[in-house]
Amino acid sequence: MIDLINSIFDLAFNIIDFLINYDYSRPVPLLKALAVYISIPLVFGIIYSIYKSNQIFRAMHVFDEPKGTPLEKNKNQEDWDKILAGGKSENENDRKQAVISADSLIEKILGMAGYSGENLGEKLKNIEPADLDSLDALWEAHKIRNRIAHEAGYQLLKEDSEKALALFEKALKELEYI
Repeated sequence: MIDLINSIFDLAFNIIDFLINYDYSRPVPLLKALAVYISIPLVFGIIYSIYKSNQIFRAMHVFDEPKGTPLEKNKNQEDWDKILAGGKSENENDRKQAVISADSLIEKILGMAGYSGENLGEKLKNIEPADLDSLDALWEAHKIRNRIAHEAGYQLLKEDSEKALALFEKALKELEYI
């Protein structure tokens, strides 16, 4: 058994000695020529693959600018303009409805952004002040909405509705909705 182990070690040492002491200068020119002849077709293959991949990506419109975003922004702006028009109305009920609609819109957007809560107040509580610069403005506007919803005789002045909507608009711009 020991003879077998010794012969394995002798064989390993002989292979290592051969590899270390071998004169590699003789096959190097042959290997260089072989590497050049192999590399040239491979480089052309890479260039051809990149060219074909680029054609496929262009055909799939991967490099095109998204076309849906401007239309969506326009739609968002149109919706917001309708709410603003209601907020400037002479009819107090239209102004109240505009503030409530703006509040609902913000609640929906914050929900899509991942903030949890059953209503806007709970969602606002879950937002860190560093995450949303207009957080205080949203609270102020939401308080006006709560007065509309919960105080039976609350009279919403035109100035108050415009103020609330301006505060909501500040948040909508920060959230890049409009």
